[in-house]
Amino acid sequence: MTLDWRVKRIAKNETSFRDINERLEAGLRQVRHTPERLEFICECGDRECESSVHVSFEEYEAVRADSRRFIVVPGHVFPETERVVSGNDRYEVVEKFGEAVEVTDASDRRSPGITGRRSDSTSP
Repeated sequence: MTLDWRVKRIAKNETSFRDINERLEAGLRQVRHTPERLEFICECGDRECESSVHVSFEEYEAVRADSRRFIVVPGHVFPETERVVSGNDRYEVVEKFGEAVEVTDASDRRSPGITGRRSDSTSP
């Protein structure tokens, strides 16, 4: 297995989890009374991960402002493809770099295409 293949596989795993969370968020927005913190799935690159993160709609949307950022359980980071840009005791926000960016930008349903990045901000 080459590093290039692994980097793209990790990015694809993360974008798949992000797609699930997008559908989950859309459904939760239809609920009349939602708790302050909602349960989303960890968007890490481990396709076997079954962990969840507890965030508000606002926290999730802040991460989603950038197609290269994902919300993960603390410690669920793949340093060869991403760096932690912020976090707390409940979650970390990771940002993709290098070859993984092409996959994450192109797969973002909110802003599809190679230039899917929507934010140049360094904070989520």
